Amino acid sequence: MKHLESLPWPRPESVQVLIHDEEDDCFGLWMIHDGELVETPLPRTRRAYRSGPHKDGFPPDPGILSRTDSHPVAWPEEGGDGDRSRPPAW
Repeated sequence: MKHLESLPWPRPESVQVLIHDEEDDCFGLWMIHDGELVETPLPRTRRAYRSGPHKDGFPPDPGILSRTDSHPVAWPEEGGDGDRSRPPAW
C-alpha cells in the first residue's frame, strides 16, 4: 500500500482501494487523505483487532472487518484503555 501512496496521482482524493482479507466479511474501502491511505469507515461494519494497538517491530494486524447487520460476532475484548487505533497501511 505504501507503493500506491507514493504514485503521482493527478487527483489523489479520487483514489479508492478495495481490500478483502480472507477473514473479512466484506471489502474495506481505503482512500488517500493527506497523502496516506486510510480506511474509510463503512456503515454497518466494524473492524476488530486481536492484538490491540500497533507495536513497532511487529507486522501490523489488519484486524477483521465484519458486518454488524448479518450475524452475531464475538468481538475481541477492548484493551484496558479502549484504544483501537488503526495501524498504518501495510
